[in-house]
Amino acid sequence: MLLVAVLAIPVPWLHVVSDDPPGTAWRLDGRLEVNGISVDPPGEWTWLAVGRPQLVGEMLYDRFIDNEERAADLRSGSVTRRPGVAEPAAAAVGLRHAGHAVDLGLLVEVRDPLLEGYPASAELTSVNGISLTDRAAWQQAATGWEATAGLPTGETPQSTRARTVSEQVTFQLRDGRQFTAPGPDLPYATINMVDRAPADLQAGISFEVAELLPGDWFRELSLGRSHGMMVALTTYAHASGQDLAQGRHVAGTGGIRGDGSTTRVGGVPAKAGAANRAGADVLLLPASQAHEVEDLALPGTTVVPVETLDQAIRWLAGTTP
Repeated sequence: MLLVAVLAIPVPWLHVVSDDPPGTAWRLDGRLEVNGISVDPPGEWTWLAVGRPQLVGEMLYDRFIDNEERAADLRSGSVTRRPGVAEPAAAAVGLRHAGHAVDLGLLVEVRDPLLEGYPASAELTSVNGISLTDRAAWQQAATGWEATAGLPTGETPQSTRARTVSEQVTFQLRDGRQFTAPGPDLPYATINMVDRAPADLQAGISFEVAELLPGDWFRELSLGRSHGMMVALTTYAHASGQDLAQGRHVAGTGGIRGDGSTTRVGGVPAKAGAANRAGADVLLLPASQAHEVEDLALPGTTVVPVETLDQAIRWLAGTTP
C-alpha cells in the first residue's frame, strides 16, 4: 500500500496536458496578495487552469520503460511564464486601471539560438546600445526586422521568429555579457516579451499545493500566464472599491498586456467546463477565442468575450454600450 501511495504522488514541476485535458477552477479572492494585502473584493472570483501534475508512477514508466517524455518540465520553461514575473505584472495592470501610478518595464528573453556560441536562453537588457526599458524601446531596437508573431499557445504573445542576414547586431545580457552576431536581428529562434512590474510591487496567489512547497522555488516554475486577466481584474475590483461582481461568481481566462489588451491562451474549452462545474455565473475569455466555446453546453454561465480589461470592467459594471 505504501508503494501505491508513493506512485500516486504528483510531481509539481512536471505538467501533463493530454488530448482531452482536465480543467480546474481555483479561488482567487482572498488568495491573491498584492504588497502583503489580501485582495478580496465582493463576490466570488476564480481563475482557471488546464492539465495536471504528472504522477510519480507515470514519470518512472515514461523514463525507464517507455522512454518517452509525456510531461513538460516546468523548471526549464520560459522565465516569462513564471508566477514571480507574470502575477506582479498583471496586478500592476489592474492597479494602473484603478488610477494608481505604476511604471511598467519590459522583460525580453531569447531562446533557441540559431548559431553556435550563444547561450541557450538569456534575458536581454539592450540591443545595439538601446536599453530595453519598455515596449517603445523594443520597437526602436527592432525597426527593420522581419518577424512572425505568436506561439501556438498564445502564452507568450510577443514571441517572434528571427532570421540572420549580413549585417551585425550587438546585444547585452542581464549578467553583463555582450555579444555581436550577424544581423540585423537576433540569432535566436524565439524571443519572448512581457511587461514587468517594478521591483517594489510584489504579488502572488497562494493555494493548497503551493503551501506544501518552498514558495520562492515554486514561483520560479514556468506555470503560465493565462490567469493574467483575472489577476488584473480582481486587483482592479479591490483597488477601485467597485462591486463589479454584484453577487455573481466571476471566472475567466486570458493573458494580459501592459496596455490592458487580452491575449490568447490554451485549453479554453476545458477551462470553460471547469468554470461551469464550479458554478460560475460569468465566464470572461479573449474575444478571439469565443468560437472555441460556441458549441459547449454551459447552463447558468454567461460567456463574455473581451478584447481588453476595460471591456471586462464595463460589462461587469453594466455600462457596456
